[in-house]
Amino acid sequence: MSTPENILDVLFLTPSGETLPSVRFRVLPFVEAGRETGLAIGWRRAPKAIHKRLLFLLTLPRARVIVIQQKLFAPFELALIRRRCQRLAYDVDDALWALHPAEIGQPGMAEKSAKIARRFAETCARVDLVVAGNNYLAERAREHQPNIFILPTLIDTRKYTPAPPDAANVPPFRVGWMGTSGNLWFLPEVLRELAPHQDGLDIRVVADKPYQGELEELVRFERWSPTLEPDQLRGFQCGLMPLTDDEYTRGKCGFKILQYMATGVVPIASAVGFNKEIIHHGMDGFLVRQPGDWAKYILRLASDQDLLERMAWAARQTAEQRFSLAAQTPNLWAALGVGQEKEKG
Repeated sequence: MSTPENILDVLFLTPSGETLPSVRFRVLPFVEAGRETGLAIGWRRAPKAIHKRLLFLLTLPRARVIVIQQKLFAPFELALIRRRCQRLAYDVDDALWALHPAEIGQPGMAEKSAKIARRFAETCARVDLVVAGNNYLAERAREHQPNIFILPTLIDTRKYTPAPPDAANVPPFRVGWMGTSGNLWFLPEVLRELAPHQDGLDIRVVADKPYQGELEELVRFERWSPTLEPDQLRGFQCGLMPLTDDEYTRGKCGFKILQYMATGVVPIASAVGFNKEIIHHGMDGFLVRQPGDWAKYILRLASDQDLLERMAWAARQTAEQRFSLAAQTPNLWAALGVGQEKEKG
């Protein structure tokens, strides 16, 4: 049955703009893919100011399905959103009920922690479906909502491709980290291990802000660019994802790892949460379980070109076979109940 012209099939509501990773990779690709198959689909950014947000919610376009991406709305705001759709879903790819490790011990921590935990529970309970980025998030959401669909953050393997085979692999060995500046906090443990080996390494950090912390003199900073991002990733030979092991990090969906893998960069990541489900240790990446592993695995790759090439190829295969955007998108439409792909025109 066709959708009336004034009603969207799917509308995503986001907490921020198109540079936010969760918007870039869990919203915009589906908007594009849905439009290509004939779905009436769109997205809107929710204002941060409450007075602006009220007008925004009261004037939302109607949709068969509205998907709230990450945003923790108040109960009365959820009620307003519910009036604009037939079905309401909540997409979560972070442990939104938990504080970032850098916030632990800060003033007002207890009050903020209680508020976000309450909002997360209320949101899950009031929607019709939770789309969770991994099993850990799904289990927490299932405490409040029985209808769960697990969808990893997916990668467009047509856009994120390896460097040409003849790309220069001359020393120094290129070690990279890419991410948002809020997660630079995790880097010192790796840099401390790499400091004694710095002469043989080119350590790159690609982010929205420079790394300004312990051993910052070891790092070569590149400002992140959405248009240059695939090329910036191709400049790495191995890619890092250090994490602490706590409630917040166990909710991470490992997208940084998938970006590395898709571009033929060997990931080295903390053995935490979903990282352990993505990486086959020793085959398409390395999992760090104890102090000293960062340097051990980086130096092993730097000294063995054949191993580096085999693991880079295997990493690309993992990205294509398990986390490809093209292969998984129809599963999301089915979970949201928007039916089969529509004919264009």
